[in-house]
Amino acid sequence: MSMKTKTIINSYGNLPCLFRQFFTLHFLRPHAASSSSINDSNNNNKNDDDDDDDDYDSSVARLEKLVHQRCKSGNLRVNEALGLFDSLIRKRPMPSIRAFNHLLGALSKRDRCSTVVFSMYKHMMGCLHFRPNVCTMNTVIKCLCPLKKVDLSFPVLATIYKHGLQPDARTLNTLLHGSLPLELFWEILRKKLPWSDVTFATIINGSCKAGKTSDALELLHKIHDGEWIKPYVYCFSPVVDSLCKRGRIDESLSLFHDMINYGVVPDVVTYTSLVHGLCESGRWEEAKNFLIGMLRSGVSPNICTYSALIDALCKERRVSEAESLLGMMAKKGLQPDVVTFNSMFSVLCKLGRWEEASQLLKHMIHCKLSANIVTYSTMLDALLKEGRTKEALDLMEAMTGRGVTPNIITYNSLIYGLCRSGQWREVTKILNKMQDEATPPNVVTSSILVDALVKERRMKEALALFGQMIHRHVRPNIVTYNSLLNGLCDLGQLEEAEKIFDIMVKQEICPNTITSNSHSDSHFIRRLMEKAQNLFDPMVQHGKMPDIISYNTLIKGYCLLGEMGKAKKIFDQMEAKGVLPNFITYYTIVKGYIKVNRNDAALELLKDMI
Repeated sequence: MSMKTKTIINSYGNLPCLFRQFFTLHFLRPHAASSSSINDSNNNNKNDDDDDDDDYDSSVARLEKLVHQRCKSGNLRVNEALGLFDSLIRKRPMPSIRAFNHLLGALSKRDRCSTVVFSMYKHMMGCLHFRPNVCTMNTVIKCLCPLKKVDLSFPVLATIYKHGLQPDARTLNTLLHGSLPLELFWEILRKKLPWSDVTFATIINGSCKAGKTSDALELLHKIHDGEWIKPYVYCFSPVVDSLCKRGRIDESLSLFHDMINYGVVPDVVTYTSLVHGLCESGRWEEAKNFLIGMLRSGVSPNICTYSALIDALCKERRVSEAESLLGMMAKKGLQPDVVTFNSMFSVLCKLGRWEEASQLLKHMIHCKLSANIVTYSTMLDALLKEGRTKEALDLMEAMTGRGVTPNIITYNSLIYGLCRSGQWREVTKILNKMQDEATPPNVVTSSILVDALVKERRMKEALALFGQMIHRHVRPNIVTYNSLLNGLCDLGQLEEAEKIFDIMVKQEICPNTITSNSHSDSHFIRRLMEKAQNLFDPMVQHGKMPDIISYNTLIKGYCLLGEMGKAKKIFDQMEAKGVLPNFITYYTIVKGYIKVNRNDAALELLKDMI
């Protein structure tokens, strides 16, 4: 770093971080420019000496290596980055674009450095003979989006084309995060930027990935109606897939028929998306028809198509049909993957068909497929639910012996099964193993343990574990609190229960119907209801929409106290907020009115319910 740079940084050390970075970089500009002029002048006076060329190449190589190492380290400071940038920008001829990209990329990952990256970019673009690449421009566009300067991204996009470069998928996807797809579409047309069918296909695909499916659909229709390009399958497939994943099956089917009318031939991806969506919606006949139509059109189903069908059939426990499809795959010469086998494996374990599950596992090995964590976790969970803990522990040993590392879900299943059968020594071993493998217990693990201790009336240990959760910043959930409240109320420790409830309210965790059922003592319920209402009211005032469970909980509490006026007020508020009452809501309030001999009001609500 030059002396002038150091002086500037030291003099403005007390400025706010972002402004100091911005000021430093802009202050460097005249100095860097003048230095460049001096270097250019000196270079004109030098002889083209081979030794000097070697020295220059060696110097640049060392500088580029240093930049690469510091950027890769992950602890590059802003001031250090500015110094390295100063060194790079003063070299003539300039070093490779990779060195500059490393610096921009490293700074773009730091908080509040977007302005610095943009300033560096403008400085570089002001230098003669500087030629950016797409990676440079992508980094700059990425930094402009958080600055809410998306309008500046479009000139950067234009510069990409000006330099004869072609924006890639990452360029357009980055722009989509800062703007709407339709805005991007019109901007490209308005500025007469070069585009191709791939450009618009990328925008549509990026829109779907960003969750803007409706915009992608509108854009697709605009492209077709405006005859900008002839839409092709890669424009349609992402939208069909996105609509299916969001459960908008009828819209996806309508779009599929539009494709056919536009003369676009669907491919295996389009068909697979529809087959999967229809299966998930339980529309089996239509899914089967699509599969037949696919085959008639000469489009061969792939592993994903078959896997989607087999998975859906397994979820419905239609094992024989799933097995038929596996046989069909074999006839077509398609090798099922581990995902396909896992679907079959899951349903066989759930149905307790262990012999068939074992045969399937052997078949997997015969197909040279290794069972993964999902395979083992499925089998473990099924064994534990049947109380076969010894076999589950043996399977865990076999699993680790084959190099498959258990994850937190596997451990939680095992701990739950062991707690249920009271095998605390084994639980301790598993917890120690988790610690050895650097897999810390999460809120689910802790809640399982708290609940198990409560059920054994070991409240002191359960409360100690709860305290550890708070201390280790593991935020307890409603399950943890309900377990503790149930245990304390059953033991008559109402003051302690109220303290736990206070902590729950402070953490803004809404009680549910299980919480309100904790105890039948009307005095205790009244105190809890006051606090629950105090939590509920600010939620509504701040625009947080409570769900059906929150409303049902309050109604249940007031009904238990016989305070039907308050229960009806919550019921009316619920409807006004657009949350429709369900069977439980009506059943609770009708039962409450009958309890206080208000049969007329109960009948009125029954009519409303019908």
